[in-house]
Amino acid sequence: MHKVILDTDIGTDVDDALALAVLLGSNEVDLLGITTVYGDTQLRSTIAMHICELVKRDVQTFVGESQPISGREVWMSGSEGKNYKNLSSLNPNPKSAVDYLIQTVNASPQLIEIVAIGPLTNIARAIEASPDFVKNVKRVWIMGGDFSQTKGEHNFKCDTAAAKIVLESQIPISILDLPNSQKTIIRMPEIDRIKDAPILGQLLYLEIMSWITPRNQDWTIPHDPIAAIAMLAPESFDASTLGQVSIDSDGKSFWKESLSGNVTLLTPNDPEKAVERMLELITNCSRA
Repeated sequence: MHKVILDTDIGTDVDDALALAVLLGSNEVDLLGITTVYGDTQLRSTIAMHICELVKRDVQTFVGESQPISGREVWMSGSEGKNYKNLSSLNPNPKSAVDYLIQTVNASPQLIEIVAIGPLTNIARAIEASPDFVKNVKRVWIMGGDFSQTKGEHNFKCDTAAAKIVLESQIPISILDLPNSQKTIIRMPEIDRIKDAPILGQLLYLEIMSWITPRNQDWTIPHDPIAAIAMLAPESFDASTLGQVSIDSDGKSFWKESLSGNVTLLTPNDPEKAVERMLELITNCSRA
């Protein structure tokens, strides 16, 4: 059983909502809490709460850091929450996300994994505030970076200072980067399967279409849920040897092999199988 905290910028790209559905749909996951990060974290928290309530799951949700440590200007699409109703009636837990992360992880050393699918500000703040946090986290599963070194990826670029703090810590980290997540494109047949799922299907479909229609796409990339699948179905991924990651000021990420490193990079060895597992769990979540 994976004891998991989801750290997310849910509400912008649809893939965060899909990742939450995957975690809720897995019998192998004890989802302890959800922490939100980047921009309107209050709104993001109510979006996560709404999804959990639809499938009758009581998961505590905590409002996290809204501003990057790096000082970079926050970007939001402006469409966050448009497909949801009555979000203003929902009240996240009053405890801060950073305090929740520190207290929960330190109370259960080496038992809790964090699935981090947004900028890494909350986790960086927890590292800064608690020396014990680093040694007590079991593993952080990250969707982020671009180790082809061609460009800075969104999650790292949005807060390069936070990414540097987290990646250069000694926390065990597994990363699915942008080029490898892009191997798992889903098109309309897969999107229609999500649409047909009970309870969450229509909402997730609306979120997908709201994201892809303005971009004139009939496809999307499930970056974040595939990072969660890497934790749940490791047989569908190849993992690198241990290495160290560095981040430059533009958010570009660099990895080098190191026996004393803390980071492994993940590559889907069977992208279609990973996508199929994702679809199964989303459907399972909707039957809750």
